[in-house]
Amino acid sequence: MKLKTEAKRIFEKIRHEIKLNKSYKTALLIFLVFLMLAIFKGIANSSSTKISDNSLKRPAPGSDARQETVDVYDKSGKLITSLDLTLDPRKLNASEVEENFFKAYEEIEENMLATNESLDKVKYNLKLQTSAVSGLVNIDWYSDDFNIINYNGKVSNDDFLENESRPVVLRAVLSYDEYKTSLEYRITVIAKDKSELSLDNLIAKRIDKNLEESVNEDKFSLPDNIDGKELIYKIRREETSPFYYIFLGIMLAVLIIYKDYAKLKEEKENRIKQMKYDYSELVSKLCLLLGSGMTIRMAWTKIAADYNRNFKEGRATSHAIYEEMYETSCNMQAGIPEAACYEDFARRVNIKEYTKFISLLVSNLKKGSKDLVSLLENETREAFELRKQMALQKGEEASTKLLIPMIMMLVIVMIIIMFPAVTSFGI
Repeated sequence: MKLKTEAKRIFEKIRHEIKLNKSYKTALLIFLVFLMLAIFKGIANSSSTKISDNSLKRPAPGSDARQETVDVYDKSGKLITSLDLTLDPRKLNASEVEENFFKAYEEIEENMLATNESLDKVKYNLKLQTSAVSGLVNIDWYSDDFNIINYNGKVSNDDFLENESRPVVLRAVLSYDEYKTSLEYRITVIAKDKSELSLDNLIAKRIDKNLEESVNEDKFSLPDNIDGKELIYKIRREETSPFYYIFLGIMLAVLIIYKDYAKLKEEKENRIKQMKYDYSELVSKLCLLLGSGMTIRMAWTKIAADYNRNFKEGRATSHAIYEEMYETSCNMQAGIPEAACYEDFARRVNIKEYTKFISLLVSNLKKGSKDLVSLLENETREAFELRKQMALQKGEEASTKLLIPMIMMLVIVMIIIMFPAVTSFGI
């Protein structure tokens, strides 16, 4: 078995080393690849491409300008200077401009109508492009009635009456560098078919008409129906959404639950602190009673009975640990075995110090021990040390809570002192 274990250990070590070697090889390979890339890039950066016939080609018309760095050498290969050149695109000559303007006209007329039948019957938005011939030619649009057709080609005819039409002249100004030309388009905008108008547009048109016709009257009429559809009107008020109240209700419910949970948690923490604080007193009482010759059960019952009597008579405040002791005493009187009652007490209290204390009592009941009193005396000394530490902790917590009011008082005093001085300087 030992040989098998040793062989397995050696195998695992070899496998681990092989895995590490593989990782090292992979890392080295990656490093070498990037090193080669760096070398090639360095060579490429340091080398210059010789310009044939001492000429550079400009970018094509309509392209972006190109930046080039040109190194100038003498015949011996010595670097004289380096120049940063900006190569603007080649400009078109007059005949090329005229040709491209003609192409732009064709492109405009091909796309302008969009979904309209003709320029004499324009119902819908026009497509007015701002450039043509792959961006070579710029186009600016001007309208003699921007309320009907704007420079984007938007047609505003929703408020047209049936069979109403309006003429509009659109002018397209084509430009390339210093060259310009223009062309006018005479357009007739007509009303949309009634079926094409949305219900909200029809309602708005009717109400606008009623408003115009009743400017001198106190009231104006709202249409009862549109296209056979009966209309009902309501004044919109700024109302809070019902979802707001649902959200508010959920938040309040969560806050209440959280508050109750926090309260229960605080009560539990205070209960534990109080039981820890009462531990030294309880052990001390039990130790005295056992030293006087009482049994554990008799001493326990007496402490619980004294507390219960004093509490009922108003001479003692509520203490959780004595309430638990009284419940344990009642269980013993009901016939439950003494050891089981003590163990149940330890489970209910669930505090480390009390668990240790109960284990001493149960051990004495089951095995017997002459040193129980001395053990409890040692436990009493430790319990008083614990109580002292808790008292110091309470003092620190109290001083921490007082720190904020003290800082606020200091700030107020500083303001009272500084304010007259600042105002006297006229700041």
